[in-house]
Amino acid sequence: MNRALLKYGWIWLLFLPALVMGQAQELLSLRLVVPISTPDGQREISLEKYQSLHVIITNHSDVPQKLWKDWNTWGYFNLKLVWKLSNKTFSISRKAPQSWDGDFPDFWVLPPGESLVIEIDMASGEWDGFPDLYGEKYHATLQAFYENKADVLASEFGIWVGKIASQELEVVFQ
Repeated sequence: MNRALLKYGWIWLLFLPALVMGQAQELLSLRLVVPISTPDGQREISLEKYQSLHVIITNHSDVPQKLWKDWNTWGYFNLKLVWKLSNKTFSISRKAPQSWDGDFPDFWVLPPGESLVIEIDMASGEWDGFPDLYGEKYHATLQAFYENKADVLASEFGIWVGKIASQELEVVFQ
């Protein structure tokens, strides 16, 4: 029995990353919220009228989870949006680069069963990478991704580490 374990036990190491990623996704979930804003039931995103959308991170675990706040360097780029346009092109939106006058580790504590709502205001100038419209209206699929990467400070402060994805939403971007 020990020989078989030694001979084939290494195979389980191949599946370990998938098991760890699955566990990370069960602890937290990410939901993208773009309200239906037209009489025909479409979710419209517009830099003039409907420039805000939200992502909601929910803690499904039995213990509090810590997430880097988005004002500092550890959390500033952790959230991104991926646009899949109807013409098969992609665009990735994330916060625009900036310089920091001061920076220190700061995090949210998300109690079990509670959610954190993050507003994305596309007209604020804080985000870039939106699809170029040139006055056109595009149908797109929009999905949000949130990721905290492992590092020394994440370990020191007990920050949740992993990557989660929202559902895909069909939107009209203009």
